[in-house]
This record gives sequence, structure tokens and C-alpha cells, in this order.
Amino acid sequence: MSTALRTQFVASCLALAAVTACTSGNPAAPSGGAGATIAGMVSRSTDPLGLTVSVVGTDLSAVVESSGYFQIARVPSGNVQLKFKDAAVDATAQLLNVAQDEFIEIQVQVSGGSATIMSESRSSGKVSLCHRTGSGEHHLIDVSVNAEPAHRAHGDAKIGEPVPGAQRQVFDANCRPVGPAVKIEKSTNGEDADNAPGPSILVGSAVTWRYVVTNTGTTNLTGVVVTDDRGVSVSCGGQTTLSVGQVMTCAGTGVATLGQYRNVGTVTANYVAGAVDDSDPSHYLGVTATPPSGDITICHIPPGNYNARHTITIGASAWPAHQRHCADGTCDYLGACR
Repeated sequence: MSTALRTQFVASCLALAAVTACTSGNPAAPSGGAGATIAGMVSRSTDPLGLTVSVVGTDLSAVVESSGYFQIARVPSGNVQLKFKDAAVDATAQLLNVAQDEFIEIQVQVSGGSATIMSESRSSGKVSLCHRTGSGEHHLIDVSVNAEPAHRAHGDAKIGEPVPGAQRQVFDANCRPVGPAVKIEKSTNGEDADNAPGPSILVGSAVTWRYVVTNTGTTNLTGVVVTDDRGVSVSCGGQTTLSVGQVMTCAGTGVATLGQYRNVGTVTANYVAGAVDDSDPSHYLGVTATPPSGDITICHIPPGNYNARHTITIGASAWPAHQRHCADGTCDYLGACR
């Protein structure tokens, strides 16, 4: 679950008042493999790495994700005690009157020997979704019906549905993306320069672009072609096929020109029922060996706003100040805007 989704989930929990009734009794064993589901967000002053949560009196437990999220299924009905533990935390919190097939969402604040449930929301309806973790893997989780739209907005989907962000892949019964997919990663002189300015290269020096293409899907690819939008001749050594998981590296060369430069590498590939593609940009900044003198013409790019660039004339003494704009993510360069 992304950080934005965690924030939305916590906010929705905080908006609900925790309503419980005090009764006695211990958790009973789940009947017929059913039970409640408890999902939650753990808040603490440090990252919850290594933190686990378990249901006291059972063998049910879960590792808390780096974002703070956890989920435990098949929780017995009755009064449930949750235990949070790692090297710095050993604390418990209690949920009262947990019902069969209930879906419970909580926010928990933990610190040392204290675990406090800050908010609680219960519902009887739940939906199973393939959930993307911070590592990019997917696994099946249950969410409440009310929480489904928020999860979908951040990339979760049901088994059999398209994988969010993928062109042709769907989730199989184990939440694995299946179908064709291809990925390209482009670098400039060995630097993965997705954002400007990229490496500084002396005007007239050689530039080498690498295009690493990977078949990230579950279908073999044919007719693989890599192109560059600035007319760079890209060579893949004659290779035009990629089996599942296979990687190939293509290359293109050029000579550095003055100022900010950007080009985009694109791969297209065929499979039995169509085609897939992917693109990746790269940048470099062409620089001169000696500083300019007199009045000079430059392309001025307002910090962080490349689309608002415009040509101006300045005194050479002002050029160092304009070069410092690179620290804000965009670089002015010598010559008229292109």
C-alpha cells in the first residue's frame, strides 16, 4: 500500500469513534476456517522494521510492513488481545466483542510497553484485492467494502483484473501479474539521468547511451525494436527476441552539444496477440571549457519550470548565477532556447 493510501486509511480511521462494549470471555476457535479480519496501521516514532503483531492465545501473526500496515485473517470471535513486539516494543492492546466474519480496521500507537488503539472501524462486508507492497510484490488482502475505492485508487485490484499501470497484464489466482510486458532503462555515460540536468559533459566529447531492455512479463517477445526520439542510431547487436526474464543491452553514441539535452529511448515488442512498449528519458548538460565573456545569449529556464524557458541576453558576469539554477532542477544553457 502506498504512503498516500496509508494516509487516507489513517484519516478515515480517525474520523470514526471507537465504540465497544465491555464483556468477559476469551477468543473461541474459528468455525469452519472462518473468522474475523483485523487490518491496521501502526504509528511509532521510528520505522516499524521487524515489528510483528500476533493474536494472543493463537498462532496467528503478521509482520508489520515498513509503511506500518498489517493484516491478520481468521481471527477468533470474542475479546481479542493483540501483541506488538520487536527489540524495542513489547505491548498489548485489546479489541472487545470481535464477531465472526467481521472486518475491523484500527490505528494503533505503540511505544515501549504501551499500545493504544487510536481509532476503530468495523463492517461485515469485505473484498479481496491484490495488494502491492513497498517492494513491488503483490499479495492477497481483504479490505472493507468502504475502503475498496481508496485501495483501487492506489493500485490494488481483484484477481483476474488488469494490473494497474501495466498495458496487458492481469492478476492470476496467486496475485501474480501474468501476460506480456517489457521495460527499458536508459542511461547517459553510465548515469541513470531521468531528470535534468544529468551529467555535465564537455562540448565535443563523446556521449554513450545504454538502453537495457527486459522482458518483465510471462510471454516471449518478438520483433523487439529500440529507437531514440533525437535520431540516435541504436544498435542491439541484431537481437530482436526476448524470452521471459531475458535482458538485452543496446547502445547509441553521439557528440555532446552545448546546453541542456534530453532524449527518450523507446522499446516496442510483439507477442501472439498484440504489442507492448515502454519509454525512458535521459539528460546531460553540455558545458564549455572556458567561461564566456561580454554579452551572451542564453536560454533561461525558471527554476523547476522547463516549459517556461525563454531566450535572454545577459552580461557574462551574470552567467555563474544562472548556472546555479541547476540546483533547483533546471539548468540555463548558452545559446537560444531549442
